Amino acid sequence: MRRVYYAASVKIFILGILMMTLSACESSGTSNSRAQIPALMSPDSVSGPAASKNNEGVDHLVQGHYDVALDYFKEALSANPNFAEAHFNMAISLDGMGDHTKATASFQKANDLGGNNPKISGNDMLKKHLGKS
Repeated sequence: MRRVYYAASVKIFILGILMMTLSACESSGTSNSRAQIPALMSPDSVSGPAASKNNEGVDHLVQGHYDVALDYFKEALSANPNFAEAHFNMAISLDGMGDHTKATASFQKANDLGGNNPKISGNDMLKKHLGKS
């Protein structure tokens, strides 16, 4: 009888360890992928609706809500068409959605408008899209 309880206890223990390991892998994968999204918050030089819509888009972008984020970046660009960071963030959203042609065009626009910003011009994803790496 003790042997049956011992065997069951070992199985439960192993199952618990397995579940903890899988849970840790899942949560670390999520945070790592979020940390790798190089979204840009609005600089101090941009204010009003363009800045607030861009920042709301960034909040969604880092959560992986590319389609929702894209809508916010479009609104930011409606308010300020020369907003380099919003073009950059829109490119990241488009890339995340698999629309690489539009992403490349948005990266190009971001680079044209904000090439003096090292967070834009030095970004590896932008460089790949523009053939600079």
